[in-house]
Amino acid sequence: MSKKLPIYFSDAAWSSLQKIMGTEGKPSPTLNSILEQMELLNKQDFQPVCKRTVLPLPVAVESIPAGFPSPAQDYIDKNIDLNEYLISNENATFLNVVRTTSMIKAGLEYGDIVLVDRSKEAKHRSIVVALIDQKDLTIKRLMITAKMSKSELVEHFGEDYDPATLPDAWLKAESPDYDSIYLKDGQTFEVFAVVTWNLKNLMA
Repeated sequence: MSKKLPIYFSDAAWSSLQKIMGTEGKPSPTLNSILEQMELLNKQDFQPVCKRTVLPLPVAVESIPAGFPSPAQDYIDKNIDLNEYLISNENATFLNVVRTTSMIKAGLEYGDIVLVDRSKEAKHRSIVVALIDQKDLTIKRLMITAKMSKSELVEHFGEDYDPATLPDAWLKAESPDYDSIYLKDGQTFEVFAVVTWNLKNLMA
């Protein structure tokens, strides 16, 4: 999986890229790819994150128990800004609304808002946004076969699995109602972004 450039452009930069591409001459494959991915982002409800405000919030000095804490005890230690806490690379971070129930067992429910970061390196068992065949985006758990345990291999591929035929990587659904994604001949996928946070509404 190759490292991808962060994609974020202002309206002016986007317009300039379109002018560079033009309608004549040989277009740049790199610019073509960037423009196509920007179109894909727009269609899939991805919104760029802009750190425009700073709002310090108090942080508890120790874990607050599930019961009722003592009102006499001082739980406040310091302040943090959620922008700094949640976002490590503004230009590579997007918000996206989950439009599937295929990751329900991983805590991602339909309608949840997630933060995704294109600059993060995906690891075994990372929850990722994957691009299938350069056109379809999906949220799944990245499984790297070489890092799976013996019991995991048996669970997913059966007792008689042949190591030589296993995929190098595949995308695991976290719901019994959905199939995991194993690439067929001719298919490709790349990690488009890593899901870093789930901004779940607990008041719903």
